[in-house]
Amino acid sequence: MRISELSAKTHVSVHRLRRYEALGLIASQRQPNGYRDYDAKIVRHVIFIAMSREMGFSLAQLAEYLPRFKTGQLTSEEMIQAIRQRVAEVDQAIAAQKALRKMLLNHIDWFQSKPRKPR
Repeated sequence: MRISELSAKTHVSVHRLRRYEALGLIASQRQPNGYRDYDAKIVRHVIFIAMSREMGFSLAQLAEYLPRFKTGQLTSEEMIQAIRQRVAEVDQAIAAQKALRKMLLNHIDWFQSKPRKPR
């Protein structure tokens, strides 16, 4: 299938598909006319990549998981554990943002409590 067909089936932009290919995450064969030709199984791989990116996995992490996914050696339990780790990272980021928010509000209170000098 051509790249435009792969894009339509996976809802991943052609630009992003080219980037994935340049990074070695997916591969295509070149037809004599120069067009990329993707195997049907690539659809599943691209969906896995897109889902992983939506969850915030880095390209480096994908490079670790994707080969095992492609060969069927990545277990559901391993992915669940990796997703749980992402949830913990998100929880830490939320806690940090909440702490920052509290500090900002405290600074507002501090400024509001200072007596105003007449002009």
